[in-house]
Amino acid sequence: MTIQYEISGLVRSANKPFVFYRTRYVMPMRTPIIENGAVVVRDGVIIAFGKYGDLKNHYSSALHHDCGEVILMPGLINAHAHLDYSMMRGQFTPGMNFTHWVQALNTIKKTLSSQDILKAIEEGAHELFSWGCTSLYNVESFADLIGNIPPLPVRLWQFIEVMDIRGREQGLQGLASIEGLLKKKEFMSCNFGISPHAPQTSSQGLYRAAGLLAKKYQLPLCTHLAESEEEIEMFTQGEGVLFHFIKNYGRDMSDCGFQTPIQALLKNDLLPEGAMLVHMNFLNREDRLMLRERGNDFYIIHCPKTHHFFKRPPFDWKFFYKNGYRILLGTDSLASNNSLNLFEEMQFMAASAPELPPEEILKMVTLHPALSAGMQGYLGEISRGAFADMIAIPFAGKFAKITQAVIENKIFPKVI
Repeated sequence: MTIQYEISGLVRSANKPFVFYRTRYVMPMRTPIIENGAVVVRDGVIIAFGKYGDLKNHYSSALHHDCGEVILMPGLINAHAHLDYSMMRGQFTPGMNFTHWVQALNTIKKTLSSQDILKAIEEGAHELFSWGCTSLYNVESFADLIGNIPPLPVRLWQFIEVMDIRGREQGLQGLASIEGLLKKKEFMSCNFGISPHAPQTSSQGLYRAAGLLAKKYQLPLCTHLAESEEEIEMFTQGEGVLFHFIKNYGRDMSDCGFQTPIQALLKNDLLPEGAMLVHMNFLNREDRLMLRERGNDFYIIHCPKTHHFFKRPPFDWKFFYKNGYRILLGTDSLASNNSLNLFEEMQFMAASAPELPPEEILKMVTLHPALSAGMQGYLGEISRGAFADMIAIPFAGKFAKITQAVIENKIFPKVI
């Protein structure tokens, strides 16, 4: 599926000046790292990149900036966040039961005003930006607030969350709100996606309708899946704390007791090609057999620090990696994380997967998430025609250590 992306109000002008950035290293991502490199930008778009000596005479009249001893690379892409909860840092105990965490989260949400949430979205986006994140896929629970969100420093995709745990009408209203936003998206400062929340809160009918809506408007779709042990217990055994918590909402529980949530969605063909599957922490043998045939169909989003917060068993990155899945990294929310920093997520990923080449970890915050939203060639790379969303990381070390130095970065990068 081709995802459409628009930039509201963007006008390219041939009168805009060329801007020339010289740097010790350019990390394009798709092509080899360039020592003593340069990138030429015009009106927010990369015009050329390469060796400084090869470009300097061609752009002698450009505005020149010497970035010094830095690595110039594409801005990072956060594949999964919940900015609505950015005021919740430190309010939950690491390792707590997932269902109890959900209950506590819901209790806090009931106390929040619209202004609280808008402030949280703004503060969360600025924290991400300060750590070099220039594009963000955010799951938005409060669709009615989108038109009131102030200008943010990041390119924003709002994945509107829909569920029908309280009945079919709730799901229909959620889908209708998405269509209403899409009809006036030219007035919005963001792009859109659809997020049926999770199998325990979104019926199979809602998944099917959300997939059809995503196809109709060529939107990306993401969903939380196989996140917790309680979710697996609910679907495979038809019991447990999450089962009874969800049942109290009046949910039809007839799909529980005989299959995993992954099987429920795959067997009924409820995940469109290109869907982003968030978490995927618990897989049984049959899940793996089904997923083994679908490696080019879906993206897997892993949130390492949230995974650590809940003290999950090790994330099975090897299964996904060996079977052709693209893994993306996200920060999730400050209700299960102590920061919004993709460098820390990469560091946790590297610590849990020492066999994984560092180049592959960098792709999880650049090339792979760009591809998942149909933005290959525009985001997550330095190339001709790409957006000039670039960050500079100080580095005076050896060439062989560049990629590792990016992952291990612990200071605020400069956003170009």
